[in-house]
Amino acid sequence: MPLKYTVQEDKLQLTLRGSLTIFQAAERKPELLHALTQAQRVVVLDTSGVDEIDTAGIQLLLLLRRELDASGRHLELGPCSPAVLAALDLLQLHERFHAPAVESIGDDDDGDDGDDGNGSDGGESLAEEGA
Repeated sequence: MPLKYTVQEDKLQLTLRGSLTIFQAAERKPELLHALTQAQRVVVLDTSGVDEIDTAGIQLLLLLRRELDASGRHLELGPCSPAVLAALDLLQLHERFHAPAVESIGDDDDGDDGDDGNGSDGGESLAEEGA
């Protein structure tokens, strides 16, 4: 489905639906960049209808953000689908887009240290790999 954009007062509302993966990225990029030719200083991005997103889709969102920042405009993240929120959280980009963090699925708040009792430390963490 093509990108839908509407002007609401002084804001440009961009609405994405369907998948936003590498298979759709080439189609969506010119649509997004064309939408930015509108004059509104605030762009609201509605991704509530995005059912699948991968790193190519995230790159498009980052491109949108960069282009708006470069032109002195502002991006507001509107309603988000669980898929988009999970991808932003996984890539630690939720703060860049001012999106709420997603709680990890299966994350329990029982206060234990995560030891599963098998004597393994669960592998190295990312912080340990970089040291």
